[in-house]
Amino acid sequence: MNDSPANFLLLEDIATVQFFVRNALSSLPKPYNLLTAGSLAEARKLVEEKSIDLFIVDIGLPDGDGIDFLCEMAITQPQATAIIVTASPTEDNRARAEQLGIVQLLSKPINREKLVDAVSKLLGWTSATANPTAPAFRATLSGLTPIDIVQLKCMSASTGILEFTNSAGVGRVYFDRGNVIHATVRTLSGGSAIGINAFETIVGWKSGKVSDVQDTNPCPQTIRTGWQSLLLEVAQRQDEHAA
Repeated sequence: MNDSPANFLLLEDIATVQFFVRNALSSLPKPYNLLTAGSLAEARKLVEEKSIDLFIVDIGLPDGDGIDFLCEMAITQPQATAIIVTASPTEDNRARAEQLGIVQLLSKPINREKLVDAVSKLLGWTSATANPTAPAFRATLSGLTPIDIVQLKCMSASTGILEFTNSAGVGRVYFDRGNVIHATVRTLSGGSAIGINAFETIVGWKSGKVSDVQDTNPCPQTIRTGWQSLLLEVAQRQDEHAA
């Protein structure tokens, strides 16, 4: 980040929460510009015009899911970092989100001190204030991997389909109330896979893009493992393959 004020985008549809966040951030130690949007459509228009340093995003929005929006931003605004706001995070989900190092999860009602502290840490402003010559590390959305994105979708109890595309092919992951229930892969070489084998292939991809898609066709359930156990199992398989 250069010496110009940082750009924040608050994606929140409740006016009182917008006011609270604006007031809370006024105590930050460095200058910033705060943009606000009440819907995904408004937010997408704003990011076409501005480079964003920090997103503060509610999960439940009138026209979609804040997690899906951040997945988009990982492609178009990879330099940004993010805070996710939700009405009902569990302690386990909060810890898992923070372990990503890319986003932080805050619960509603938002605690003023926690919000300011999260913003300062994500932007490296805490260390910079204490020691202006110290280099500040910032985790950004560019670091989101497919497994990170799946984890965020599961933590938000989402239902829907994510489509991942890279140079190897196209894969889809199907979610039902926070659990992965099905996955498919079609490779450019003509191969295909479903279920956990397809899911393992998708989360192993290192680059590409992700988008939220619709499909009216019935979805079979080929994966019955809970999402936390599923991610652990796949991570262990990847470690074994790497070894």
